[in-house]
Amino acid sequence: MDLQCPATAVLVGDAVSPPSWLARLPVAGRFECRGHEALVALVNATADLYRGETFVVAAPSPDIEEALRSQGMAAVAPLVIEVDSEGWRCVPPP
Repeated sequence: MDLQCPATAVLVGDAVSPPSWLARLPVAGRFECRGHEALVALVNATADLYRGETFVVAAPSPDIEEALRSQGMAAVAPLVIEVDSEGWRCVPPP
């Protein structure tokens, strides 16, 4: 059991407008990424720095989908995930 607060990552496609619900979140950082392996590495590393906070990553939608598959998830952007030492979990947007 992870006793630390998870980080919240919002993954958005870089070719579309951000979802309206994103404006309701207190965003501590914004990043851009290309490549699914780079995206997984960025999310995992950033989650360690942003425990208890929300950050946004914009990436090509196919890269997001492949990164999610590599974490055992089938979902499409935009989406909200919690990240902690136990892995990635989808959570409903606000």
